[in-house]
Amino acid sequence: VPWPLTLTPRQRAALKAMAGLMLPADSHSPSAAALPIDAFLDEWVSAPYPQQREDRALVLSGLQWLDADCVRRFGARFAAISDDQRRQVFDTVAYKDRVAPGLEKPAQFFARLRALMLGGFYSLPEGMADIGYLGNKPMAGDYPGPTPEALAHLNAGLAKLGLKPV
Repeated sequence: VPWPLTLTPRQRAALKAMAGLMLPADSHSPSAAALPIDAFLDEWVSAPYPQQREDRALVLSGLQWLDADCVRRFGARFAAISDDQRRQVFDTVAYKDRVAPGLEKPAQFFARLRALMLGGFYSLPEGMADIGYLGNKPMAGDYPGPTPEALAHLNAGLAKLGLKPV
């Protein structure tokens, strides 16, 4: 990337561990921990754009909180504790309706990081295969145009805007 990366190896190891719990392997996809999600997140939070700057502050402070909480509870940083212990930490911030007072910012960190991990996972070939996304594939012959359902959806949207249907 054309900008310096932000995250340390320890922070990236924590992200890999988080990725494995958030997106575990299943019968048709590998665990996100087996993919370069940490590299995606490092590039994202290192980018010089406004949204990424906001995310950088949130992610860096969240990772700091995460390690401090794990050291306080379990005597080791997040990447060094068991998956059961990691789930205990996640459970304190993962559910909006169960966030304890004082943990609002860590909960915001968790929610944003979860969204970024999903975005990173589903932008990789393994994630695209998981949802059956084919991408831009060449089509032989003339383009048949949109399906009747797609055309009806488009025309309904145009009508709402007061625009002429196609």
